[in-house]
Amino acid sequence: MEIQKRIIHGRILVVDRDEWCREFLSQVIKLVGFEEFRLADTVEEAMAALQESPFDLVITDFKLPDYHVLLENCRQRSPSTRFILMIHQRNQSQQINYMERMDIVVKPLSLDEMARKIQDALLQRHRWEMEEKLRRLKKEAFRLWT
Repeated sequence: MEIQKRIIHGRILVVDRDEWCREFLSQVIKLVGFEEFRLADTVEEAMAALQESPFDLVITDFKLPDYHVLLENCRQRSPSTRFILMIHQRNQSQQINYMERMDIVVKPLSLDEMARKIQDALLQRHRWEMEEKLRRLKKEAFRLWT
């Protein structure tokens, strides 16, 4: 599969204890054409990065302690944030409290799958933002019309 370069922008946060996984994901992110990303190996480090600025996409490991606290904090700070949750076995997906705008991938990660999921997540976020802007404009137009 040929990986297409990005057509939109986005800030990405990768949180995983495994250095190989962070490095793999940073290479995938660069390959897809994104340059604005942060790597963290703990939830605490990720929360500190989140305090500096919100992220458009958060990729994190299901096995990280308090990963759900990070996701909720991201969601409160920026409701349009997308999430990719990495699990180690398919049956772990039953243990997850699904959130809106969340996708799941099973480790070991595939380059093609991750590239596609990253692009899809950011494209969906962009589409959501455009729909929100359109709703606001329609509301304003209606207010001015009446």
